[in-house]
Parts: sequence; structure tokens; C-alpha cells
Amino acid sequence: MLAIVMMTSTIIFAQHAKSSHKGHTDRFEKMKTDLALTDAQYASIKSIDQKYVNKRAALKSDSAQTREAKGTAFKTMRAQEENEITAVLTPEQKTKWDKLKTEHGEKRKEHFQKISEQREAKLKSTLGLSDDQSQKMKTAHQQFMEKFSALRKSDTKDKAAFEKLKADHEAAIKSILTPEQFQKWNTMRADMRKKHGHEHGHMQKG
Repeated sequence: MLAIVMMTSTIIFAQHAKSSHKGHTDRFEKMKTDLALTDAQYASIKSIDQKYVNKRAALKSDSAQTREAKGTAFKTMRAQEENEITAVLTPEQKTKWDKLKTEHGEKRKEHFQKISEQREAKLKSTLGLSDDQSQKMKTAHQQFMEKFSALRKSDTKDKAAFEKLKADHEAAIKSILTPEQFQKWNTMRADMRKKHGHEHGHMQKG
């Protein structure tokens, strides 16, 4: 839904998908170095990770469960894995690991903020937006993201609510842009969906 509604968001997801596997592997190498893990600790953590990799793969292929149920299960698995990994660490290592995770979170936030700014600049340039239009587009995007996140976290998971949010967002964008700009925005969005789908297909084959 998000990739369909916000064409520029697919840039972030595509970049994240390409780097996620490498980042996942590097995480444990960094732990070993930064926390001075023993060989036994490192082996235990890798074993825990592999166990949850298998669990997530099994859950992903389980067609009996709904998407919402899978999302909840994935979150539970992440928390369980983190707890098991933390149990392998000494108190000193745990304190340092918590600090490193906080710093990593701040860096990720800065990274995505930079991507967001680049996205806004590209959109402004490509569509020929005025400063006022650019600010309104930014506000519309932020409002959409907040409402989208709230819907995903809600218990209802009402598909009609998501469709209405999509329609309301497109109406808001249409009211900001000129007819020519709106047409170009739709074309850009379609191109990004096509590109994202092509890249996703290649990653699955790889």
C-alpha cells in the first residue's frame, strides 16, 4: 500500500532491501569487535540468529496466517531473539551494546532524514514546484505517514480505511499541484512502482 501511494518511498525500500542482508551479517561482526566477544559467545549468538532466521522463513511461507498475525509474530520473534542474545552477554557487554544500539538508531534516523530531504528536492525540481507547493507536499506526506502508521497499529486493520486514506491523500496532492504537475506525479509514481517491482524480482532470483 505504501509503495503504491507514495512513489518516492519506494526509493528508500529498494535501497534498504539491497543492503539489509549485508547489514545483518555485519551486525554480528561489529558485535564481536566492539564487545570483545569470546569465540563461544560469538558462536552462540550466530546460532541464535540462525534459529530465528529459520523461524522467520517458516512464518513468511505460512499461508494459513493473516498478514496482521504474521506482523505481530515477527515483532515477538525480534524481541525474543534480542533477549536470547542479551542473555549471552556479560553485564558490561550488555551496557555497551545498549549504548551502541542507541547510537545506531540515531544514525539511521539521520540517514533517512537525509534521504527524505533528497527526495523532496528531487520532487521539487522534477515537478517544478514553488516553495509553497513543496512545503504543502511535505506536510501532506507527513500527515499521510502518521495516519498510515496509526492504521497499521490499530486492531481493526480495515482495508476500506486504507483505501479511503489512499484516496484522501491523492485528493490532497491533486489540490496542491496543477493538472500538468499531477499528471507528471502520477507518471513518476508509476515508473517508480515498475522499477521497484523489477528490482524486487531480481533480488528474489538472486
